[in-house]
Amino acid sequence: MKKTIFTALLLASLSGFAQQNSLLSQDFWKTNPGLDAVKAEVAKGNNPAELNPNAFDPVVMAINGNASAETVTYLINQPGNGVKKPTHDGRNYLHWAARTGDVKLVEYLIAQGSDLNLEDTHNYTPAQFAAANGQTNTAIYDAFFKAGIDPKKKYKDGVNLLLIAIPADKDLTLANYFVSKGMSLKDVDASGATAFDYAARTGNIDQLKALIKAGVKYTDQAVVMAAQGSRRSANTIEVYKYLVEDLKLKATATTAEGQTVLHFLARKENQADIIKYFISKGVDAAKADKEGNTPLMLASAGKDVQVLQTLLTGTKDINAVNAKGESALTFAIQNSNAEVAALLIAKGANVQIKDKKGNNLAYHLVEAYRAPRGNQPDDFTAKLTLLKEKGLNLAAPQQDGSTLYHVAVVKNDVALLKKLSAAGIDVNAQNAEGLTALHKAAMVAKDDSVLKYLVSTGAKTNIKTEFDETAYDLAGENELLQKGKVSVDFLK
Repeated sequence: MKKTIFTALLLASLSGFAQQNSLLSQDFWKTNPGLDAVKAEVAKGNNPAELNPNAFDPVVMAINGNASAETVTYLINQPGNGVKKPTHDGRNYLHWAARTGDVKLVEYLIAQGSDLNLEDTHNYTPAQFAAANGQTNTAIYDAFFKAGIDPKKKYKDGVNLLLIAIPADKDLTLANYFVSKGMSLKDVDASGATAFDYAARTGNIDQLKALIKAGVKYTDQAVVMAAQGSRRSANTIEVYKYLVEDLKLKATATTAEGQTVLHFLARKENQADIIKYFISKGVDAAKADKEGNTPLMLASAGKDVQVLQTLLTGTKDINAVNAKGESALTFAIQNSNAEVAALLIAKGANVQIKDKKGNNLAYHLVEAYRAPRGNQPDDFTAKLTLLKEKGLNLAAPQQDGSTLYHVAVVKNDVALLKKLSAAGIDVNAQNAEGLTALHKAAMVAKDDSVLKYLVSTGAKTNIKTEFDETAYDLAGENELLQKGKVSVDFLK
């Protein structure tokens, strides 16, 4: 059990462990460095295989930065890399090469045995990922088909490459290419959604009319897909009026997961007027999806106060919770700012609410902590102060006995601990596993800064876990401290 706990905490600590590696800097790749320049950076000690907190490595940075083939292949062949290495969202290098349209690199990776059928965390294979990102270079798809991918293959939810690609295929050039490979503009997914419905995501009315002219049918799902939009854009109200008023599609359509248009619009900014439009068309602003999430919860994770206020007018229970026991205020504490949280509290949101695991809002605040960068506002301190002023006991342990210090030490950030220092937390409290914050820190620390800080605030070094171990014992098993040759004798 001890080893299991240690491994889990070590992995958690790595998510916050990032060195100043030039090969992980977008600014470096924007200079279009040649192979010699990259080799020089490696010679300086910059690790060509290091993953940043978001699991991007130098190879991915190079591919996305349109580095030369010789540079990318050099990096791929460095120790710790290789064509099977997982990166951000579980993608291999073939995903990224296909997305950027680098045919030679795609062919190289396929020849080296890269997995053509590997699904990322969004269930996209490399070919799907290219199509979903609007890649129009048909030579990319030719390479996949030549390697054995069936052009007519149906993926998760019954989609094919034509349906995936069509939102960005304004003139239907790519669709016609896929038709030549055996697909059809009349193909539908497992739910019956058509090429028209998928194209509605980008809201190109001329394209939608062209699809109707080509005999493509449409369903109510087009309304929801239009609300989904694309990653970087949102549709205008004219698109929705075309779908709802001209084509007579149902404004109240839902997905298989129970989401309405409002669940998607709530995640985007500057959508208040469109949300009002759909509420006027009968869409329930308080409707929960199958996971219990309401549009208000999703809006509370953002920072658009106007969207939030619009949804509040249609919300009966501001303290409704999802399947995890999270309320709209929980979402705000995790992801938004103090202004949004204060607005919800002013409207009756309960600051004492706990999730299904017994964790309070302070836990969610610390667990979601990210150190502010540059001139970013210190939303953490503002929300912490707000919760304290509204009566939340910051020193209270969670259901498993963990204090905020237990949660915070995983972040390896002394500044975070200092922000919590005035909360009156018992630094020597033991959780259900018998661990103090110092024990937990000893297991995940990458240097001695957090450990020394805890000791300076009164953390006792002689407290033992249920396995009869002290913080010194646990620190001795910490591979990060061993690798850095960090002395922990002060814990004896």
